[in-house]
Amino acid sequence: MSRPGRRRSFTVAAAVVAVLVTPAAASAATYTINAGDGACGGGDLACGGFAEAAAAAGSGDVFNARPGVYPGANFTASDITINGAPGVLVNGTLQFSAASGGVSNVSGVSVVQTAATGPAVLVTGGHDGLRFSDAAVLSKHDDGIFISTGAENRIARTIAATGGTQESAIYVESDAGTPDKSLTVDSTLTTGGLAGFGAKTRSTLLETGAGDITLNLRHVTAAGSASGVRLDSAQAQGLLSSVGSITATVTDSITLANAEIPYNGALGTGIGANTATINASRTLLTSERNLLFADAAAGNFRLRPSSAAIGQGGVEAGESPTDIDGEDRSTGPTDLGGDEYNNAAPVAKIVVKTATPRATQAVTFDGAGSTDREASYGGGIVEYRWTFSDGKAQTTAGPTVSHEFTTEGDASATLVVVDRQGAPSSPAPVSLKLIDGTAPTVGIVKPKNEQKIKQLTTKTKTVNGKQRRTTTRTNIVFGGLSRDANGVAQIVLTLEKLRTGASTSARCNWYDPKRGFVNRSCRKPVLFSARLLKDSTTGQWTYTIKRKLTKGAYRLRAVGVDKTGAAGNAGGSKLGVVRFTLT
Repeated sequence: MSRPGRRRSFTVAAAVVAVLVTPAAASAATYTINAGDGACGGGDLACGGFAEAAAAAGSGDVFNARPGVYPGANFTASDITINGAPGVLVNGTLQFSAASGGVSNVSGVSVVQTAATGPAVLVTGGHDGLRFSDAAVLSKHDDGIFISTGAENRIARTIAATGGTQESAIYVESDAGTPDKSLTVDSTLTTGGLAGFGAKTRSTLLETGAGDITLNLRHVTAAGSASGVRLDSAQAQGLLSSVGSITATVTDSITLANAEIPYNGALGTGIGANTATINASRTLLTSERNLLFADAAAGNFRLRPSSAAIGQGGVEAGESPTDIDGEDRSTGPTDLGGDEYNNAAPVAKIVVKTATPRATQAVTFDGAGSTDREASYGGGIVEYRWTFSDGKAQTTAGPTVSHEFTTEGDASATLVVVDRQGAPSSPAPVSLKLIDGTAPTVGIVKPKNEQKIKQLTTKTKTVNGKQRRTTTRTNIVFGGLSRDANGVAQIVLTLEKLRTGASTSARCNWYDPKRGFVNRSCRKPVLFSARLLKDSTTGQWTYTIKRKLTKGAYRLRAVGVDKTGAAGNAGGSKLGVVRFTLT
């Protein structure tokens, strides 16, 4: 909406006509606004939208809006109250244009205007103004909130934004012949466009002067616009009357790159005050945005943990006792701007990473899913505190830990994370059931450790009085014993042919029952299973080598798997590893 076309004058004659045609006030009613309820009024208190509510509204009526998306509307009645809730959104302009009367109250109603022209919230007419709170307001191309009437306007705990490069997030205008206007804003954040808060007075030489504009800004953040506060009385002219001054009193706020454009006296003589003045106290007017806010470039104007705005403000009588998020700021010192910095405690999350947790074996716990709201702007998790149901505890800098429980059955672990500001999270527990983790005890009985086995066996046999020698290849057989409380399910062997002399190679020669010896990584042995004797009471096992072994040194290892899946050798290398030499 261009500036020249926005002149909206209010005359005495218009006010008289409005009073004459307005019927006598009826008793105030309380309505609901709920999508699909249709028209309302005349005893029907269920309105299908804001437009239906506006058509039925009378002075003093109350409207309780249920969550939904509604088209815009123009309320011409004064002194109305609209109570919204999370999920109430008006898509279009929400206008308040009563010709006279008191103040209307709107809370919890967010408004988005995406049309090529038109503000999101529009306050016109001749009433005393609008009190608007606890919402978000955006106009894609125009002012977020446009006010041209009222001496009692107030905005609290609201985010207001504009997508128009020459518009304001919140704008107050005073034209020729209009009364003074006043706007009080607190605990509010603005962004986008030419100004966070814009105000303009204007009139021609021969017109009656425009009324004064008074802005009282308390605990506001206006840092995402070309100017935080922009006051412009350069277009106010007048020969015989005041041209309308603009005064902004800014307290406990952050308003960056403010602009004062005063009345140009050469255009007319004027009478009385005709200035554009910003009076600021306990307010940041210029600073490096990235040092103040979480992520100004992305529109996140929460204060950083180290922001220069923290603890620099006070408390004014009558202002909102909470910040834009509803957090307490009723006592000083307070923070500057709309956001009262309160470090949010991190949130812990713990999961068991080990697929089958077992007693006596390491169980891995993972807290990488834990989060901290301030992680990207000066916060983040720096400590992980783990406690376990067996009474042990551990603190780590990283998000994972391994812990070994000694007994089977139910167990648990709890994680508390601590952020950089020292705030701990609530404990996050996880339960698990531990099954048997003790591997079978497996011993190698044959061959014996360091045994030398002849590759060939020679036998002498007497036949018809003559001795005959026969030479056969020695049958290489491995064997041993095993035991486990849950029963042994499998014996697994590896056979490695050792190199002669010192070697730094990372590859080993492993016996493969199907292929013979293969050369591969020492970390990837070839596994093969021995045969468990079914009728054995001592867990006997055996394995016969099917392929030819050449002379040299060998190492045989044996491990077991019990019937719960626990694998390894509780007997260790003393029982489960032997070296032998084939000569």
